[in-house]
Amino acid sequence: MKPTFGTKIFLPVGGLTRRNVFVGGASAAVAGLLCKKGRAAETLEIVARSPFIASGVAVSQDGQVFLGMPRFPGMEATFSLAKVMGDGTPVPFPGGRWNAWQAGEAGVDTLVMVNAIHIFRDNTLWAVDQGAPIGEHPAPGAQKLIQFDIITGKALRILRFSDAIMPPGAQFNDLRKHGDLLFVTDSGLGGVIIHDFATGKTLRRLSGLPVMRHDKKHIHKGISGRILQDADGKRPDVASDDLEVDASGTWFYFSVPAGPLKRVRIAHLLNQNLTDDQLAKTVETVAEIPSIGGTCIDTLGNIYLSDAENSRITVLSPDGRRATLIQDSRLVSPDALFIDRHRRLYIPCAQLQKLAMFNNGRDETRAPFLVLSVQLPKDINGIMLGSGVEG
Repeated sequence: MKPTFGTKIFLPVGGLTRRNVFVGGASAAVAGLLCKKGRAAETLEIVARSPFIASGVAVSQDGQVFLGMPRFPGMEATFSLAKVMGDGTPVPFPGGRWNAWQAGEAGVDTLVMVNAIHIFRDNTLWAVDQGAPIGEHPAPGAQKLIQFDIITGKALRILRFSDAIMPPGAQFNDLRKHGDLLFVTDSGLGGVIIHDFATGKTLRRLSGLPVMRHDKKHIHKGISGRILQDADGKRPDVASDDLEVDASGTWFYFSVPAGPLKRVRIAHLLNQNLTDDQLAKTVETVAEIPSIGGTCIDTLGNIYLSDAENSRITVLSPDGRRATLIQDSRLVSPDALFIDRHRRLYIPCAQLQKLAMFNNGRDETRAPFLVLSVQLPKDINGIMLGSGVEG
């Protein structure tokens, strides 16, 4: 591969325009972040209380809430995927063998390490299974993407890819859908997988390139700027993680947890006449961001960030403005976000920064693990807010 010469950075000159989307960093956004500091905590409602870490949430068209519960250290007994009952209690979904994985099993037809879930326009539930607990290698076929019928629990599709698409060390992280295209990030080696349902073909792009990996300059932090590391001082080294696709299908946004936020045109991702090195040169750095757990995007192109350093959810508008939507002490490691059909934002509070691997060897997580929700206002600081993008 040819050398990568870095990403494009659009600096604001003479005011913000759509071409310098989101740029300016924290210093340029201080006013926007502070003027809405801490919308009333009572606007947050408790949706679920989970006995296990819940890092993902998805909501069906009729309001049924589902949780993704990864098998982190100390969470070995999790049933991985759940639906939430009326009293906020999660129960196994879809039930049976899917939720009954045990250590030592291959995990080909069970849920082992559910890292992300999502519900799209067709009202089916997708689960991203990394196929092995933290620190272990997945058995052949264990790493998979599963589409479930939310009523019957039947597995409608199970996607597993060859080594050409998911080479050793690759790790599914999160997924989004737009039309016939399914986008999946690889947080192991770095890269993006694009599967076309219409043709059945799959592409792997930007594999292992610096633009998809942690640059070691941006530090993954927790509350009050505490650097996340284990008892030996080892810090997280996660490659491409969070992703979003805008409503028009023009832009693919992605980030590692420590930032920055970047984007690339989907047309370029699909253009096989561009080598990965050529494609990397078209990637744009669009925002310096705090350490985040997750994101979502609305129909108006606003990106919502789970700010793990400040226990808040912030909004980045397409014209570069920023505002704090909600700030609350219960938002400890807020993770993957979801906006439902009624413009309600769901926030899992995963407490990941309190796990021993991120907390100097001390596990200070405490059940129950909350999932909170808040109704989105029509606007915030003059930023008009949309509804959820369902794919």
